[in-house]
Amino acid sequence: HQDSQLRKDGDVDTALQGAKALQAEYRVPFLAHAPMEPPTAVARLRDGRLDVWAGTQMPTLVRDQAAKLASLDPSKVKVHVTLMGGSFGRRLETDFIDQAVRLAIAVPGKAVKLTWSREEDLTQDAYRPAAVARLRGSTEGGKAQALDVRVASLSVLASQGARAGLAMPGPDKLIADGTYEQPYGIPHYRATAYRAPPSIPVSSWRSVGNSFNGFFMESFIDELAHQAGADPLAFRLGLLTHDPSRQVLQAAGEMAGWGQPLTKGRGRGVAYHLAFGVPVAEVVEVTQTPDGIRIDRVCVAADVGTALDPRNIEAQLQGAVVFGLSAAMFGEITFANGAVEQKNFHQFESVRIHQSPRIEVKVLALGGPIRGIGEPGTPPAAPALANAIFNATGQRIRELPLRKHIAFV
Repeated sequence: HQDSQLRKDGDVDTALQGAKALQAEYRVPFLAHAPMEPPTAVARLRDGRLDVWAGTQMPTLVRDQAAKLASLDPSKVKVHVTLMGGSFGRRLETDFIDQAVRLAIAVPGKAVKLTWSREEDLTQDAYRPAAVARLRGSTEGGKAQALDVRVASLSVLASQGARAGLAMPGPDKLIADGTYEQPYGIPHYRATAYRAPPSIPVSSWRSVGNSFNGFFMESFIDELAHQAGADPLAFRLGLLTHDPSRQVLQAAGEMAGWGQPLTKGRGRGVAYHLAFGVPVAEVVEVTQTPDGIRIDRVCVAADVGTALDPRNIEAQLQGAVVFGLSAAMFGEITFANGAVEQKNFHQFESVRIHQSPRIEVKVLALGGPIRGIGEPGTPPAAPALANAIFNATGQRIRELPLRKHIAFV
């Protein structure tokens, strides 16, 4: 059912009447978080006090839930937040910590350490939801005139809230994140989210709704540019109404040598996305080989307002690119007979060292408050890669993972 309509500019339906309207449907699968360190926690109940040691993004929730499990006042529970080996949203969940607490209650006075296996983590995760988008658009005079984007997905807020014992009334804006707030000056622009009935447990995953809406939006913007006979980068620059975004996009293009000719079988793809207040642009270069697509280089530019630690920002963007490319190329959680089929990294693959491209980063600091950088680098990776594959091969892929349609080397 329709969950929310967060943008409605102009008269989309009238603008899209006629044979020139472009339509496309895109799909993305469920994804696991798969941090390198599986979920782990230590708990000890002694002398009426409960101590919990865990890498968690929700220490207050952990305290309150542990207090309920142990029938203690929250003041008698202390959560020691440890360093963690990755999360990507996985440690917003408390399932593994609740298990450690229950075990500690069963053996008071003793510290209990619980570590999930890789197989347990992949098959018992709360997943990034699958999503489907249907987009329509039109162009005139080399510019986009209308854009209608409709996205359907499970509600992360409702699913997480139910596990935490919290009611989440009203619409879930996360389903539409990355659709309605993009600073494209398209006269007729509508974005609508549809919430699917609850089924598989889902949770926040690096960049949340932006993780799939970045792919939907920037793939379709590329299709509109192609329909208009326009250069994909120039097409975007002609639409952007946000000056920092324009500067970021121009910087990525300059780094990549956008416009310089490529030899046959090579391609460049560009994608831009604004998430969490941070505009990021990425250009991916690929080569079509007899054995499949090789990713040669990724150029990334981002504006964080004030760059407190440029080298850390660079590392976060590089990691976000590899994370996004891994999901785009290989990531997929599937189900058979009510169970997850992917058990370990041989079935839930990531980009390997020999596949990892050279990643060049430019950090813009155009002023204003410090903004987060852990998530915004992920959304542009998938569409930039898909657009590069189209540029190199003429094959437009609208479904992830890309390996279902094309080989990689």
